[in-house]
Amino acid sequence: MSEIAARRNRLLLAQWADLLENDSFRRFWLMRLSSNTAANALTYSLLVFTVRESTAALAAGGLLLTFVVPSALLGAFAGVIVDRLPRGLILFLCQALRAALVFVLMGAKDSLWALYPVSFALSTVTQFAVPAEAAVLPHVVRPDRMTAASSFMNLGTLTSQVLGMLVLAPVFLKTTDGDPLLMILIALFAIAGLILTIIPQFNFTSPDGQAPVTVKGARREFAESWLALSRDSIAYLSLILLVVSNTSVYVLATLLPKFSVQVLAVAPENIVFILAPAAVSVFLGLRCVEWLANRFNKLVTISAAYLMMAAALIALGLVPATGDLIRDLDPLGLFSSGPLNGQTARIAATLLHANVYGFAFTVVMTMGRVLLYERVPHRMQGRVFAAQHVLGNLASIVPILLAGLLADAVGVAPVLLAAGVVALLAAAWSRVQGSRTVPASA
Repeated sequence: MSEIAARRNRLLLAQWADLLENDSFRRFWLMRLSSNTAANALTYSLLVFTVRESTAALAAGGLLLTFVVPSALLGAFAGVIVDRLPRGLILFLCQALRAALVFVLMGAKDSLWALYPVSFALSTVTQFAVPAEAAVLPHVVRPDRMTAASSFMNLGTLTSQVLGMLVLAPVFLKTTDGDPLLMILIALFAIAGLILTIIPQFNFTSPDGQAPVTVKGARREFAESWLALSRDSIAYLSLILLVVSNTSVYVLATLLPKFSVQVLAVAPENIVFILAPAAVSVFLGLRCVEWLANRFNKLVTISAAYLMMAAALIALGLVPATGDLIRDLDPLGLFSSGPLNGQTARIAATLLHANVYGFAFTVVMTMGRVLLYERVPHRMQGRVFAAQHVLGNLASIVPILLAGLLADAVGVAPVLLAAGVVALLAAAWSRVQGSRTVPASA
């Protein structure tokens, strides 16, 4: 019976079963679940606290700057620090600082001028936490389990987003003044810090003999890692695809409220229920990414998934035409009478394209991270993942602003079409750039 149970467990968890038997990986996964749940709830809370004080667009823009400016100023420096200092120590200090800053936020949340400095400080800490977390995975799993580990880490990221942004923050912010939620977030950051201390692979002391980190030295070491990345066309392409894919999510999130009203004739607050089934395709993407990697070339897999993602964006822009076509053809007689109508046809088309987008996006993000793990030396991974974080933040600003302005001017459907086309052009450009050989003397 025990053998049958073991086989059933293997069937249910598939490629994740042996990962859960790894104590270090399981603890690291739980640490990220705790800290990322708190971080996602904290981001949602900062937005709510800002809107409570002012509904002006300038107020929201000021909060956006507190997220972006630290990335632009400290991204390179943070990447070098992550590669030079013990990553366990960095992550522990980040959790402790986050907990302390959330405590400060309890007294600062009722004033914009007090809220902004705290948000800026939290974003500064994030610049060190994100690349440190990303660069840790090769230290706790075997190289042959990297794809499965990356997909399972993405499952944890998705779970933390649901718990933080859809459960914890909305419930407590609607029923309290926010202080009970902030106390819970302090506890979650503290739990994450405690878990870090029981992961054997994490060191908390620095090796002797290292030169001090200076601004000039950080720039030089960051440039060295970028040059090494640009010499590897596959790693370079993977990084760009990750950045563009991440930007596409921000653009899509910006357009969703207008999409729900203009295209689906649904209240914006209800769009989440329409798109909720897309979580199934995200889960399927996480489950099958290793199967795809074992049967196809990883570069072919990420390229095909990226093309599918861009095509899904374009298809979302064609939802009005697709819905009208389904209603006009009505092959089964479903939309001519009864509860089904043209709106239902558009919702069905949206759900189909959203599932394709969710599946493809998941495969791109997982496979891109795996390719970087495989092709970037461990000593440079902190800098490379810091570069991804910096580029992801900076590259999203202009598209988000343009998407909002253009959607107001010409409608949301043409903007989604344009976003898909731009995503394809960005991939073509990065492929050309990555194919160029950078001389060693550069």
